[in-house]
Amino acid sequence: MDYQFPRKQLAISNSTKDKVEACKRYIERKYTDLLKAEMERREDWSKLWIKMKEMQLKAQDQEYYKQLVLKKEAELMRKKRQKFCTDDFEPIAIIGRGAFGEVRVCRIKKTKEIVAVKKMKKCEMLAKNQLAHIRAERDILSQENPWVVDLKCSFQDDKYLYLVMEYMAGGDLMTLLMKKDILTEDEAKFYIAELVLAVDSIHKMNYIHRDLKPDNILIDRKGHLKLSDFGLCKYSEIKPKVELGRKIPNQNPAPSPILNKMQKRRQLALSTVGTPDYIAPEVFTQQGYTETVDWWSVGVMLYEMVVGYPPFFSDDPQTTCQKILHWQQTFQIPQDITLSPQCIDLIRRLVADNSERLGINGVSEIKIHPFFQGVDWKRIREKITPYQPQVNHEIDTQNFENFEEEEPWNWNSSRRVKKDHFQGYSFNRQVQKEQSPIRVALENIDKVEFPKRQQPIQQPQSQIQQPGSPSHRKVVAKPIAYAYNKSARSNSPLNKNQQQQNSLKTIPQQQTLLNILSQYKRNSNNNNNASNNNSTLNCSSSRLPNLKSVREQSPKSPRNPQKYYYQ
Repeated sequence: MDYQFPRKQLAISNSTKDKVEACKRYIERKYTDLLKAEMERREDWSKLWIKMKEMQLKAQDQEYYKQLVLKKEAELMRKKRQKFCTDDFEPIAIIGRGAFGEVRVCRIKKTKEIVAVKKMKKCEMLAKNQLAHIRAERDILSQENPWVVDLKCSFQDDKYLYLVMEYMAGGDLMTLLMKKDILTEDEAKFYIAELVLAVDSIHKMNYIHRDLKPDNILIDRKGHLKLSDFGLCKYSEIKPKVELGRKIPNQNPAPSPILNKMQKRRQLALSTVGTPDYIAPEVFTQQGYTETVDWWSVGVMLYEMVVGYPPFFSDDPQTTCQKILHWQQTFQIPQDITLSPQCIDLIRRLVADNSERLGINGVSEIKIHPFFQGVDWKRIREKITPYQPQVNHEIDTQNFENFEEEEPWNWNSSRRVKKDHFQGYSFNRQVQKEQSPIRVALENIDKVEFPKRQQPIQQPQSQIQQPGSPSHRKVVAKPIAYAYNKSARSNSPLNKNQQQQNSLKTIPQQQTLLNILSQYKRNSNNNNNASNNNSTLNCSSSRLPNLKSVREQSPKSPRNPQKYYYQ
């Protein structure tokens, strides 16, 4: 009996599992999209052939239209293969800087469009196991979602990753809170309602944001909200429970004692490391959590809007984490703040245990809460916002903090990239939005002007002589080749003589005069019995033809068949 050695159980780290899942989703998505595109292409081609047959197009016209569509498809494929690099952008200002990189306002040189470019270091991403988060961020931004910052394109070089997004000139929600200090309940109701719809749109895409805070909520020119910075986003279908994916660092220096409570809070909120004020307690317990952690963050931001500071604020992040873990003892609403019962109830039901938290049964139970009475959920983006940001021109950055240059924008970037962990990162929305050439052909086939082809020459009915007439002769139908290619006729002597006479009719007048002079020269040589063909001709004025007489006798039209005579 063979002895079987016991198999050793391998411990797989969370980062390895994340990489495997990210690679799995990338491969599945890539080949699913390819298969779907090929099936749609075949179906569209089949519809196009049926449409052309129904229109009773000739075979030449069908082939012409087919080649036209294939040409458009080739042009679209070339656009998809085009690569971006930093040389395509003109840097203007730095409006953000973090542990992984920076955010710049740039102008696209080709289109002159103003965009925000997020530049991230590859080495930092790999060192901190952020590969899955980076792919999740790109996937979310690449979707068409009115509540998410629009991604124009993404590309990479050997050192950095780049996300080119629309520029939100209105700043972020933290900028608004710094200007207003405390919002009224009506103002808070509007922004929390938009935030609820934005978070729900992310959940419908099967993602958990996990890092909702005022810094990551941007404001457009009209004052409406959009979500950004999905660097800690998690795909909710990876596993039923999501394990802890973020450590809270303790690198912030202690604020100065002379700073007041509001200044301390904002110093932490705007710091590079960030603040854990908005993170749900189950994130720290390492027991797993669901998408309801985002509703906890919404409740904390509502508290901050109407009170003026977060409920678990402290001078250092560790104390804040302890307050959140023991939230049942530390959470309280100040008595000196006048709030409506509906607002207090909504805060207490969002900042609650995950088993009783509002939103566990879907976003609908949040929408029907009495605090949101009178909110038009379907047309809220069409409403006038309580806050209108001041934007003077397209490159105005007054609503953001400006940063000094630390590293040049163009660091010897190239369009060619070495193969590494970030395969399939590139994206171009303009090409993605372009409609398939076959579908465009189906829609516009009725408007196409096909080239006009020459028809066989037929003798008009009026020129055909009737039988019995003196000049009647039998009319013989001639093939098409006869009408278009006379050079293919027989080279008999009779046809040659006829061709010479016909060619004389088409010779221009000046060329005919030269031929006359040449003929006269040969006749003079024969009369003088010249023995040497290279001897020069003594052309006296008496022997030259009267050119004036020749011109008078020359016809006005070169096709006149009359003969030319010497005087």
